[in-house]
Amino acid sequence: MSETPEHAEPAEEFDLAAFMRDFEKRMGVLRGEAAPVRHLVDATSVRLVSDGGEVAVTANIAGALVDVEFLPPAAALSPVEQAGLVIETYERAADAARDRTHDIVAGFVDESARARELARRLVEEARERRAEQ
Repeated sequence: MSETPEHAEPAEEFDLAAFMRDFEKRMGVLRGEAAPVRHLVDATSVRLVSDGGEVAVTANIAGALVDVEFLPPAAALSPVEQAGLVIETYERAADAARDRTHDIVAGFVDESARARELARRLVEEARERRAEQ
């Protein structure tokens, strides 16, 4: 037999404003922890600022969220608007970072091809010198 209470307690309402404040605080802590390796993060990520300058979002070349920074204009927005801008800007940053993957890989391939060509020439020159002796 199933019993349903006559006066069920209402579900706790999600506090988006508190969530966004906590999220901003956690991102600040992560930003501080990442400071020693910031050059690596910067080399493999893309940082974009929302069109109105409210938030800056960084995504890495795998499309993962690396950082969110709430800029001064964000204070004038509601938590829902802030969250929307974070998501919108993240999607743009992730797409740009994934596009950048091609450039990074192409650079490695070009360097590798140049190194192989140099090695081939050095081996060829060494053979020629041995043949002359």
